Amino acid sequence: MFDFTEAILIDAPHDAVWQVLRNIDGWWLASNADHDSLEHLDTRPVTQVGARIRIREKIGGIPGEAVGSITSVEPGAAVTWQAEATYRWFGISLGVDEGVTWRVQPKGDDKTLLSARVWASSPRGPLGRLAAITFVHVLNGEAKDREHARTELRYLKRIIENAGPAQG
Repeated sequence: MFDFTEAILIDAPHDAVWQVLRNIDGWWLASNADHDSLEHLDTRPVTQVGARIRIREKIGGIPGEAVGSITSVEPGAAVTWQAEATYRWFGISLGVDEGVTWRVQPKGDDKTLLSARVWASSPRGPLGRLAAITFVHVLNGEAKDREHARTELRYLKRIIENAGPAQG
């Protein structure tokens, strides 16, 4: 259905950005008005492979629930969450495989590039193809999901840069 990456340069050291990013409870819900809830489904930290999380949010105005797990961690550098999500639109439910990789890369003295690679794939078959065409072309869903990711990145930039030296 789609696969894109959005990124933002943050005026803060790499370690400070990673510490905020790994504390998902401290930023995720507040980072976007389309986020409804975040629930940990086990006691593992969210930067540990296998940690399970359920989120409820709207993408492109369509409400959904995603249950997934952390599938990859590069300590201090990246974390990947993959999920099976169900979105409901006008009484129709559709399952979507989706995920995000958050990556933190040092860029010189006290600057860090924070990126989010976001992907989603619809089910195979005619219903999945119709859903993908509708979401991407009719509802402009990929563009809305890109803006959703940019909103999260701008929020993280703002809270990290405003935290000052105590954050690191």
